Amino acid sequence: MMKKLARRTLGVTMAMTIALSATTAVSAFAANDDMDAVSLAKKMVGVDYKKGAETPSGGFDSSGFIYYVFNTLDYKVPRTLKEQFALNKTKITKIDNAQVGDVLFFGSGSTPTFAGIYVGSGKMVMSSQSRDEVITRNVSELKGSFIGGRSILSKDDRLKAQLILTAQKYLGVPYKFGAAYGQTKTMDCSSFVKTVFAAYGYTLPRVSRDQAKEGKYVSKSNLEVGDLVFFTTKESGSKIGHVGIYVGDGMMIHTYGEGGVKFTSINKEWWADHYVTARRILK
Repeated sequence: MMKKLARRTLGVTMAMTIALSATTAVSAFAANDDMDAVSLAKKMVGVDYKKGAETPSGGFDSSGFIYYVFNTLDYKVPRTLKEQFALNKTKITKIDNAQVGDVLFFGSGSTPTFAGIYVGSGKMVMSSQSRDEVITRNVSELKGSFIGGRSILSKDDRLKAQLILTAQKYLGVPYKFGAAYGQTKTMDCSSFVKTVFAAYGYTLPRVSRDQAKEGKYVSKSNLEVGDLVFFTTKESGSKIGHVGIYVGDGMMIHTYGEGGVKFTSINKEWWADHYVTARRILK
């Protein structure tokens, strides 16, 4: 029991490191539908394995985990591994060609015995019967049993996942107001946002007030992953002085003050009281 509790604590800690604490009280297909597939999969790390289960509160088996993540994001995915493997979606024949959000299947011949969601950097998240919980695993360890994959995400949703993964690469980079754009040793809020979006061909202004004029307005109640969220600060008075990137589940990734690039709730403390607006840049 203590060993299982220790594993669970580690799983929660890992999930918090990516800014999203693991949960065991989420209704299926509800509270996380504003997230991307990779972030949602990572958020489930540490949830129990349970045969026949498909919810964070009840646990997951292998196909139940896949079923939960994609149906939460409004993709119609069947419940069993066999049906998931037979989906009429783009096939992946080489594991090295996997892209973020792809479902990878392992087994023998054309019979899958387990599957996971590829989350980039050679890793996937899966519900493991042997480990008795949702884990992150290196796909290189499983090449010999790989039997194929399916690309389920739309091009737009894959871009959102990739953008957040790129933003996460800068976690901990020190904050410096007025940091020079083009280097990443230090960043301020708007240079951080400009850097992340430039990686995907989007050219944004250098200052947050000007970034708030880009794209199209979106209400706080309709935020999606990748939207820019804007705030006032002590220094900016009544004007926009801060920007972050919405990552879903009420969280943003941004940089401000001690700790540099970090994840923060937009619904708590200063940020809740000084929220101004949001803009959708991704087309």
